[in-house]
Amino acid sequence: MTKERILLKFGGSLITKKNSDIPKINIANLKQIGKILNNKKYDLIVVHGAGSFGHPIAEKFKLINGLDESPEQKNSIKEIRNQMKELNKILCEIIESKGMKTKSIIPSESMKTRGAKHISQFPKEIFDQCLFEGNIPVTFGDATDDEIQGINILSGDVIMMELARIYKPTFSIFIMDYPGVMDGELNSKKSNLIPLVNSNMIDKFKQKMKINNTTDVTGGLIGKLECALQISRYSQCWITDLDSLHMALLGNPTGSKVIQ
Repeated sequence: MTKERILLKFGGSLITKKNSDIPKINIANLKQIGKILNNKKYDLIVVHGAGSFGHPIAEKFKLINGLDESPEQKNSIKEIRNQMKELNKILCEIIESKGMKTKSIIPSESMKTRGAKHISQFPKEIFDQCLFEGNIPVTFGDATDDEIQGINILSGDVIMMELARIYKPTFSIFIMDYPGVMDGELNSKKSNLIPLVNSNMIDKFKQKMKINNTTDVTGGLIGKLECALQISRYSQCWITDLDSLHMALLGNPTGSKVIQ
């Protein structure tokens, strides 16, 4: 009998030291991910963010604005792609060290965009084969060839939207370094978890919030919530933290549920 599926996105700020100017992993979180994922209840599809392995370069060389034909930018594209492959390799090796099998699906080699939020070429057959073989597909945000402007940053959140549309998993879960969507500053004791987030609330967030993290080239929390809202058409969609992930893999996710 075919297992139900869970689609997971590990944020770049969770698996790397995101504020670092050079690539640095968060080894404690990566090891915890490896332990938690070793479950038998669901088939898994994993997406991960870039953090310090991608955002500083993408911002510095303005890859989200397209090709400028400079040698420096061309070199930066190679660098960001290599760094993302390295981060992906590290995560896959940690997952496999716990007895699971993974398959890296590299966007810069298998996907194309037509604008930052539309994937014009997507390797469904590779994901299908991987799942059929009982392996965990692991993909990530990347610098991909773009049909309009030559190059673009394909966010892992946008990949999540496409995967949710195709596979309609039981749960689609964004795992961040906070327990869900908060109604104030993340580290403030006065800030509370918002258990349900809908389109009206996201519109209010747009009006009120200013994204302070200037190195996040994929849209910050607002962009993530917009993607999550689309995902909720196909799947239960949650935003939570690593400490709560084990409950999700038991079929009882907690955190903030995103609904239409």
